[in-house]
Amino acid sequence: MAKTSQHNTAPDGTILDHTPDTGPLAAELRVAIMRTSRRIRAEAATGELSPGRYSVLAGLMGAPRTVGELAAREQIAAPSMTRIVNDLVVAGFVSRGENPLDKRQVRISITSLGSAALLQARSMRTAWLAQRLAALTPAQQATLHEASMILQAMSAPEMGMQEVKA
Repeated sequence: MAKTSQHNTAPDGTILDHTPDTGPLAAELRVAIMRTSRRIRAEAATGELSPGRYSVLAGLMGAPRTVGELAAREQIAAPSMTRIVNDLVVAGFVSRGENPLDKRQVRISITSLGSAALLQARSMRTAWLAQRLAALTPAQQATLHEASMILQAMSAPEMGMQEVKA
């Protein structure tokens, strides 16, 4: 990738600042991350546990949630989430229960069968990625380790850009 830069210059030609053009790198990373993410999701997809169902189960690992909370987390409409939850109930991966504080509210909980399916899918995803990493040189693995630390820092909600630059 060729590096290009943008300069702000004074009328006398003095460079006031030097900021790299990060657009091409951003595009490269976006494509690489999206392709890798799609491939990892596909590696563990089965008839019972699609990527969407996997994501819902992962969202239930911490605590029971309402259909509305799950829909908001997945950024989909509540009726669509209701269909996913219904499918997960039929598969035995989740159960419905009352909220002890508000009997009108239905809470969705992951079952032991759902937890096992989620953990198996996670294991399959990790195994696929580990196999690909094993084919790389130690230097490439170290580069990816450093990149993963940077990407995690960049994607943290509380992150300030100064943390990444340090």
